[in-house]
Amino acid sequence: MARTDAVPHAVSHDSFEKMVSEARSLERNGRWAAARACYESLLDDDALTAAARSSLLRWIGRTHAEEGNPDTAFSVLERAVAAAEASGEVGVEAHALNGLAVVEQTLGNLDRSEELYLRARIRAAEAHDELLLAILDQNLATVANIRGNLELALESYGSSRRRFHALGRSSYEAHVLNNVGMVLTDLGRWEDAEAAYGSACEACASSDDRELLRRIEVNQAELWIARNDLPKARERCERLLNDAQREHNVSAPWLGEVYKHYGVVCREQRQLDRAEGWFVQAARIADNSHDLLLAAETAREQAELYWIQGRNSDTLQALNAAHGWFSQLRAERDLDAIARRNGRLEERFLEVVRKWGESIESKDCYTQGHCVRVADVACMLAERMGFDPKTLFWFRIGALLHDVGKLIVPQEVLNKPGKLDDDEWRIMKRHPEAGVELLADIEFPWDVRPMVRNHHERWDGAGYPDGLAGEAIPLSARILCIADVYDALTTNRSYRKGFDHERAVAVMTENNANGHFDPAIFDLFLEWAATHNTRVA
Repeated sequence: MARTDAVPHAVSHDSFEKMVSEARSLERNGRWAAARACYESLLDDDALTAAARSSLLRWIGRTHAEEGNPDTAFSVLERAVAAAEASGEVGVEAHALNGLAVVEQTLGNLDRSEELYLRARIRAAEAHDELLLAILDQNLATVANIRGNLELALESYGSSRRRFHALGRSSYEAHVLNNVGMVLTDLGRWEDAEAAYGSACEACASSDDRELLRRIEVNQAELWIARNDLPKARERCERLLNDAQREHNVSAPWLGEVYKHYGVVCREQRQLDRAEGWFVQAARIADNSHDLLLAAETAREQAELYWIQGRNSDTLQALNAAHGWFSQLRAERDLDAIARRNGRLEERFLEVVRKWGESIESKDCYTQGHCVRVADVACMLAERMGFDPKTLFWFRIGALLHDVGKLIVPQEVLNKPGKLDDDEWRIMKRHPEAGVELLADIEFPWDVRPMVRNHHERWDGAGYPDGLAGEAIPLSARILCIADVYDALTTNRSYRKGFDHERAVAVMTENNANGHFDPAIFDLFLEWAATHNTRVA
């Protein structure tokens, strides 16, 4: 196998190798700053060859990455690649490209990461570097894993493991087995995952790689959570946290995952306050290390906690945060796994919003199911107007939430059988503004607030709360207004019996002669109404 890490001229081979060996030992024990100091002391030698400088920079970059500083690591590794290219040694370049690719992957730039891995693989093959080829097979398998192509990931991991086994590299084989365990966990193959992690721990024991052992143990905790073995997962999380505290290893990159897992365990065991505390710590680490995936997964788990607590606004806020981070990850590359997670998030969105709608309607005995019916008709109109599926999803969210402001309206006002007096009407008319206020802290991926605020505006400007007219009324609110009025007319109210479909359409047509609705959208409504003779259930 070709040698790729050249030794500097002004430092003896033995001295260089001894300091590198010391630094590697420090790394295995998670002492990244101390390891970096060793590498940097060698880097100060002006007589370094370009190849040796590249190797040292690559190792320094790795310590920054392990400490959760990917931006610094990226800058150092770019210098490592430049030095490698200057050296003209393809093996050195292959190692530097691989190091840079790892950081790009950490930063969420998966397309760029894969491109660098493939470039590195070409150089490694030219250098006949079997060890690096095995590493690159593993890294490309990780890319396939993140993208949701789990069977391809297992195949690539298998190729990597065979290369490591042929080279007698048990510690590297442990890394692969750890990743295999993660894939098998995702596939729900619990027993196989347990066996893979067990083999990985055995391989780790022979290499004394404590940091890798910790990562494997963190992943085992996730497996036990998936299997609903919460006591076992809890014991593992507590031991890992105690170990980190005892070893003063507070910057360990796996700590964020432990906090997240411990939060899930506490939530499922109904220790809700403790769960929230652990999630906050996980979110802090995700933010400090720019770990988008950890941030997204933590926000998703927080949303489940808030859902249990009945905190609807906080649930939506957390779901929106998770959706935003998952969408950011997906925007940077084609991730089937992220798309599936987003799909599950959107299902939860609808569930939360429907539940909130039910809590609104529970105050008004005459409007059960109103929000869902309005959303159905409004989405039908929006689809006819060319809204794409993604926009339709968020449009439906806005439609389901359009009356959220009625939470401020006293129940006796909502259910009053006669005409509202001036004070009562003033309270009722405030519900669109109150709805926007209730949603103020929630950053939706698509702006639903105009639907909430302006669904009682009229085309002729006689509506409320802003007295907007014509196209000054947001399009989403103009669509929603028609659906809202239709459902109000066809539903039994405290002051009258609901109209049948034909009578409701006739009343709406008469009203539109006076400028109530957007004429173009109302024409689409009439086309739909002509084919329907019953109210939407």
